[in-house]
Amino acid sequence: MNPKIPSKTCADWKQLFQGQYPGKPSFTEDKYPDLKGKVVIVTGGNSGVGYQTVKSLAGSTEARIYIFSRNEQKSLDAIAQIRKEVAQEYKVFNPDIHFVKVDLSDLTTVKPAVEEFCKRETRLDIIIHNAGVLMPPTGSKSAQGYELQLGTNVIGPHLLQRLLDPIFIKTSKTNKPGESRIVWVSSSFHFFAPQGGFFWDDLNYEQVKSMFLSRYYAVTLYGQSKAGTVIQARTWSLKHNAPNVISSSVCPGYLKTGLQKDCTMFEKVVFWLTLHPARYGAYTELFAALSPDVKNRSHSIAYGRQSHVRKDLMDEKTCDKVWKYLDKVTDTYV
Repeated sequence: MNPKIPSKTCADWKQLFQGQYPGKPSFTEDKYPDLKGKVVIVTGGNSGVGYQTVKSLAGSTEARIYIFSRNEQKSLDAIAQIRKEVAQEYKVFNPDIHFVKVDLSDLTTVKPAVEEFCKRETRLDIIIHNAGVLMPPTGSKSAQGYELQLGTNVIGPHLLQRLLDPIFIKTSKTNKPGESRIVWVSSSFHFFAPQGGFFWDDLNYEQVKSMFLSRYYAVTLYGQSKAGTVIQARTWSLKHNAPNVISSSVCPGYLKTGLQKDCTMFEKVVFWLTLHPARYGAYTELFAALSPDVKNRSHSIAYGRQSHVRKDLMDEKTCDKVWKYLDKVTDTYV
């Protein structure tokens, strides 16, 4: 049995095409708060949109920034490069950027990373769950045997957030309403996810086969992971007593990043001709992280506009089912 993909409404199609012609960002560095004394985590901040997000924060705010990623040398090189670029472009010298090692595709690495962070910090104000993978080779799995996109884009961030919740919620009580933020980086491709977000009969798509639709189902598998992210953003606030927190999801835009490395050559050529610079995606993520216009449980699209998510992903029973599953598969690692 193959997954059922709900029909898309006109509004859904409009959002899908919006990423191709998003217009110019309106919430940019000149509108960012100074974030003095604030601590921000950006996962996957050593490349792509995450790199640009860290760079923009480092150049235009006084936040202490942590890059959570799996490759230490790549991250240290990225931090060095960001320092150079920020000095040239923003005239800001020696920005406050740090690294913590974590591999979101391996749940055993998450708790040590959080413990390391908590040794260094006593507060956490903003978390941007930016790291992710896109359509890896068929059969790719996380260290715990989950389909790699599900494991890296959804399960790993869920555990990371669970473990960061104590310091994050404690900090939120000292902040003004809306200053504490969780940004869950999703995609407009959540519209291609199975009905209810997850294909519960076969989460790893090991039995999903079609000679003619194999690439389409690869898209729906990616969509499944991004539907999970949408559900996490909508559900977090319902599961926690933290009224000062804004938890929201974003589609950062259709962007040229390392995410396309596993796509076919034809897809890479098409993407190169049609996608936009990664820097613009940072404006979407930082709109969700900083803009006073963002509401709790909302969804933003490129490059800083409020939009909607697929209707079935807003169903409370659906969200609760996904949340309980994510809690169950991460319980052992808490």
